Amino acid sequence: MKRIVSYLRCSTSYQLETHSINNQRIKIKQYAELNDLTIIEEIVDEGVSGKSSKRDGYKRLMDMIDSKACDGIIVYSLSRYSRNVLDTLSSIHRMAENNIAFHSLSENIDTSSPNGRFFLTILSSLSQLEREITSIRVKDVLNGLKITNKPYSNALYGLDKINGQLIPNETEQKMIRKVAKMHKAGYTYSEISNYLNSKGFKTKRGGKKFYHTTIKSIIETNTKS
Repeated sequence: MKRIVSYLRCSTSYQLETHSINNQRIKIKQYAELNDLTIIEEIVDEGVSGKSSKRDGYKRLMDMIDSKACDGIIVYSLSRYSRNVLDTLSSIHRMAENNIAFHSLSENIDTSSPNGRFFLTILSSLSQLEREITSIRVKDVLNGLKITNKPYSNALYGLDKINGQLIPNETEQKMIRKVAKMHKAGYTYSEISNYLNSKGFKTKRGGKKFYHTTIKSIIETNTKS
């Protein structure tokens, strides 16, 4: 029975609902059972973007590949693994050098075969193309809204969008001041997010948990001149 490592990732509160860690875990477990694979470790990157390879879980995964600590890697989809085609192909090459297979459930990829490796190259390129096109479209829309002097986003934390205007939310403003004070005192983004979650504070998007990326965004948004 082959030893497999599962890698799970989500980057936002929205993805926590649509591509939840638990949903990825269930699908991967079912795949492993059907294909007689043993999951020896589960690696999770929660609340981080797939655009960068500077992810704790991803780094751990690369270390396991380099040390030949497993026979294969399983992910729910390519987008959960990485959103950078060069990172994807580079890491797959590292796996191949160490005789480690890569399995992506959504795209039905298994790089233990030549066809699987070829298909992965095509899909990775298409995935990055789609992301870049979407990014350009979003920038065009935002520029149009800026020119017409309209709010060009959902209400930021600390503000409510009412009748097309952004109005301060005093409760959230108090929390922002608390975050700024903790950050100035030397607390890390993760320490601040853990504190807010322990105190029951909720995010703007449906009351989800705070992550270090959320705190970083709040601080940067409210310290710009």
